Amino acid sequence: MSEIDHTSVPFLARGGDRQALLRGTGLVALGYAVGASVQSAYVLSEQVPQMGAVPVWARIGANMAAVVALLVLLAVQPVHLVHTWRQAVPPVLLASVGAAVLRLVCQRVFGVTHDSLAAYLVEGVGGAAICVFSAGVGVWAMLFARSMGERARTAERETLLVEVALAALEDEEIRVRRAVAEGLHATMQQRLVMMVARMDGLATRIELGGGAPTDVAALREVRVDLEHLRAQDVREMSRLLYPDQLEVGVVPALRALLRRVPTSIATRLVVEDDVRLLDDPATPMLTQAERLLLVRVVEEALTNALKHARPTSVEVELRRAGGALSLTVTDDGAGFDPALVTPSGTARLRDRITLVGGRLEVVGAPGEGTRVFAAVPVDALRGR
Repeated sequence: MSEIDHTSVPFLARGGDRQALLRGTGLVALGYAVGASVQSAYVLSEQVPQMGAVPVWARIGANMAAVVALLVLLAVQPVHLVHTWRQAVPPVLLASVGAAVLRLVCQRVFGVTHDSLAAYLVEGVGGAAICVFSAGVGVWAMLFARSMGERARTAERETLLVEVALAALEDEEIRVRRAVAEGLHATMQQRLVMMVARMDGLATRIELGGGAPTDVAALREVRVDLEHLRAQDVREMSRLLYPDQLEVGVVPALRALLRRVPTSIATRLVVEDDVRLLDDPATPMLTQAERLLLVRVVEEALTNALKHARPTSVEVELRRAGGALSLTVTDDGAGFDPALVTPSGTARLRDRITLVGGRLEVVGAPGEGTRVFAAVPVDALRGR
């Protein structure tokens, strides 16, 4: 018999398991105790008249003593901590034999059985068999109750994870909305206000017939500003909501993202052939959510590198690793001291990736660059 791990069962669950064990065993054993006593008294009174004189209460008393002994012996042993039927066999046999011996003693004291070896053998084997069966039912009831409890706890954890995931999505949506709103208000609105003011001034001068040769140049400047606003600010706000080329695939989206990196920084994108097959636009196997999560990891890594690390090169590597896609972003910048940095965007991404069963690691040291690694489970891979 393998050792029983007392620490693997929560303390509160142990009490419930013991109750289920004793309740199931007690109900079956009590039924046998009363039923067998009445049946024996009736049969013996008809077939062996001299044994029919034994009171029914004596038979029930002997059987009840055996039931109590069985429950006590099961309670004092760690039967409620077993995890398999095999582990339960030795303590159940020990308790059953002990209860059967006590039953024989009580039967002898109450004058229930014949004073013969055959009678003792029959009563002992029969009593032990009934005790084993009753205890077996109790063990089954305990294991079944434990299994149902574990399923209930698993369902509660899954429900909690869903609630946390929904809260994280809501937080992310609020963050993106706030970023878009701040961009529209702080940048685009101010620039539009200034351009409108300049155009109003030009229109007023033209209406009064006081136009100057420089007005044409001013109009051209306003046009350039509008074009810049369309090409830069509006597109930047759009990227916050939906990265370029994401509907085509994660690889095109990463290429579009790397094209935005200043030309003074060398960029390299390494994609494994298996990933290209999964990301084939003709037969895409990656969902939009999976693509977006991968692109967001690269966006966050690039943003941190450009803001804080001043790298000369950045490499993005995308590979298949079992049932997940592994993404690694490496730069040769200034690195960072983990003890002095409090992540915000990276922490949000780590929470989102953890919720889908993945992981995110950021490794760096002063003067040694930074490596961001993410493993994102993909449903398309799990079924292959």
